[in-house]
Amino acid sequence: MPIQNLAIEWLVDGDPPSVRTEARAFCLRIIKDFYKIDYTPAWHADLDSLSDTSPEGWFSKGKRGAFLVVRDEEQRIVAAGGLYGLQNKPALAIRLQDRYRYAAGVCQIVRVYLEPDLRRKGLGRAIASALEEKARGIGYVTSYLHADAQTPETLSFWRSQGYIEFGRFSYPSAKGMDTSVDFDKSLLTRKD
Repeated sequence: MPIQNLAIEWLVDGDPPSVRTEARAFCLRIIKDFYKIDYTPAWHADLDSLSDTSPEGWFSKGKRGAFLVVRDEEQRIVAAGGLYGLQNKPALAIRLQDRYRYAAGVCQIVRVYLEPDLRRKGLGRAIASALEEKARGIGYVTSYLHADAQTPETLSFWRSQGYIEFGRFSYPSAKGMDTSVDFDKSLLTRKD
């Protein structure tokens, strides 16, 4: 499917719950298919928050967040991505407090997921760019993300987008222990 036939759509506060439920279901399906992880409340609180259309939702304008979906010609969601303030995850903000003294200036890029047949066609790059531009507009100066250490293509993708690896961390999972890679990027200068 050519990516020029796809449309990026930003979710806005007040969207019908069905749109948000559809976006959440898409993300959870990709997580299950790609990472082989079932829904876990502690790991997917942001996706639960996606259903919250109040100013307190992680992706709401009031919380300095945003979420986008990409639809195909049949109006099916085929890709997604979001961002929210680092302060939505207090434990993460504490873990990274030495790196980010001004946490209010840091957003976390999350849930950049694409249908497998759309990967390596420039859509991921377009989503990352759209998220970074939105983050700049909201007033963030740094973009943080983490990615599974066992996904070399994902790690390579984020490096190709100008993200710099600065650490790794491990955490308990259904498989025992998993490791993720910390990345960040300054949003003060554009990569053109």
